Amino acid sequence: MGAACWDAGGGLSCGKLRAGRIPPCLAAGERYHPRPRLPFPQGAPPSASMVKRALIACVLALGAPAWPAAAQEARAPEPQTLELMRLAFQKRLMEAALNPLKQQLTSLAELEKQRAAAGDYAAAIEARDQRKRLTTELERLDKELLLAQTREQSLKARLLPERVSLDLAHAELDGGVRMDGGALTGWSRPGAAAKWKLPDLPPGGYEVVVRYRCGPLEGGSLQVAEARFTLDADVVTTLRGPQEKNLGTLKVTDGSGPLVISARSVVKDNLMHLLAVHLTPAGR
Repeated sequence: MGAACWDAGGGLSCGKLRAGRIPPCLAAGERYHPRPRLPFPQGAPPSASMVKRALIACVLALGAPAWPAAAQEARAPEPQTLELMRLAFQKRLMEAALNPLKQQLTSLAELEKQRAAAGDYAAAIEARDQRKRLTTELERLDKELLLAQTREQSLKARLLPERVSLDLAHAELDGGVRMDGGALTGWSRPGAAAKWKLPDLPPGGYEVVVRYRCGPLEGGSLQVAEARFTLDADVVTTLRGPQEKNLGTLKVTDGSGPLVISARSVVKDNLMHLLAVHLTPAGR
């Protein structure tokens, strides 16, 4: 296709094709291969607004859920659930924008130095001004991301049930601990442990409540640990059958991380028969 058929932006400009007639270049047997349009003028760095628009378009194209017809006919989610979904999507957009903005700042700082060293002070000042604008945008995004995270954690805390129960059958057992008769037993030595993955809890304080059975020759002490913090408690004999005990409040920093209950000391052969583990949000 002849060069006259293309406009300055790389698009097809042949008037005959636009009018519905075949231009001479196509009639001669050439194939039409459309050239992609650049999102910004060739040779010029993208501005902050261009970067943001491109990122939002990518996230909308790749990350937007495709709802099946059955889901659309289902009952509409609760307002708080919809707000959580909106906040999660908003966070994804902002997180996707952070790294490209940081990379652009680094490039502009380097460009400013190069132009200043070459004596092109006008270009150096232009790069500096654009870097300042991007810095302001980056600070704004950082603040909005923090507010969205705080709002999300608050909503998740409100949606939590009175008690979050950890399924004994889903525990990863170590050190001889085993499931026997619906209870975790075999805590025969220090270090014997059961580990769960927390079900995406919002960070905060949680009271750890266990239901257990402990005979006269059993008992000792245990430790409950999350990603950073721990909670220690004694395991005492239960004279009247199984009982519940509040071990105290554990600060949870990673609501999707591990929670481990392990034996710290064992009186004789077994620490306890663990029947249930519950987490209650502090203040409930």
